[in-house]
Amino acid sequence: MVRTPKKKVKKSKVSKAGAHGSNKGPKKRDRKATETALMKAGIQVFAKKGYDAATTKDIAKTAGANEALIMRYFGGKKGLLEAILTRTDDLGDSAAGDETKQLHLDEALVESITERCSDFKHYSDFMKVAVSRIILDPDVSRIIQTKIYTKALPEMIHELEKFKKGGEIDPKADLKSVAFGISSLTFALGFMAQVVYKIPESEIKATIKEMVRILQKGLKPDSK
Repeated sequence: MVRTPKKKVKKSKVSKAGAHGSNKGPKKRDRKATETALMKAGIQVFAKKGYDAATTKDIAKTAGANEALIMRYFGGKKGLLEAILTRTDDLGDSAAGDETKQLHLDEALVESITERCSDFKHYSDFMKVAVSRIILDPDVSRIIQTKIYTKALPEMIHELEKFKKGGEIDPKADLKSVAFGISSLTFALGFMAQVVYKIPESEIKATIKEMVRILQKGLKPDSK
């Protein structure tokens, strides 16, 4: 009878220690969730009010978070905008592709460009604000340029390498140039044609298919 309480006390201590130790996990997850909420709120507020008129107070209120966290996590309003533009994977809005699905080069290109154009359309109001900041603010422009050359292009080149090894792309093809061309085409169709010029979706889709057809033909290995 005397030992039973002791065992209970020991268990409760272990349980408290375990609970205390496990707090580190939830805190990290809570921070990530808060950062995501602030980025999504930033998209809404920037799109509605524009960059200059948007305040960190408005963004925090929309996210249901403490305004001070914007400075702590992102270093301020500009840092939040930069995070939105460079950490799109954290937003988790794009539909995840089927990793097991084997696509040919033309199918993969149509799917990729179409998805990116869909993102431009979904965030059209925000993208107008973001692109203007990229043009006007050298710091933001530099960060986007860095992301393109250190993340976006290398990832695209990695995917293209698979098709080169599979015999769908000429071994002599300069994949960096190809990736840059695809990226530029995607921006031209997704933002300029779709958001700025309001080209109908049917024409955007038709253009994607035709440009991919031409690109695939040009990348095809020489037949001997």
